[in-house]
Amino acid sequence: MITWTDELIAQIGFHSRAALSYRGQDGYPVTLPLPFTFDTVEHRFTFPVPSQPPVISPGAEGSASLTLLRYSPQRANEAYLLFYGQVAEYGDAWSFTPSRVALPRW
Repeated sequence: MITWTDELIAQIGFHSRAALSYRGQDGYPVTLPLPFTFDTVEHRFTFPVPSQPPVISPGAEGSASLTLLRYSPQRANEAYLLFYGQVAEYGDAWSFTPSRVALPRW
């Protein structure tokens, strides 16, 4: 369960890139770099559907991870947030609803 604090929501806003990962049809992981928007009320990420998305493995529908990335000049490195949750079609887009967050410890 995620505790949606103002700090966590602000951290999401600082990230500019996302990588959505899920198990593909052949059992290997699929990772797609995607632009995202975040709904601060519903706590849901939304992405455009890729033109030819790799198929999700049967039995693994919905289970995914989302890594948010941003460059941090103070660290001269990438900063990230990792979420685990469910991916689903949402109208003409994909949505990702996180159920767990793995916060990095610096």
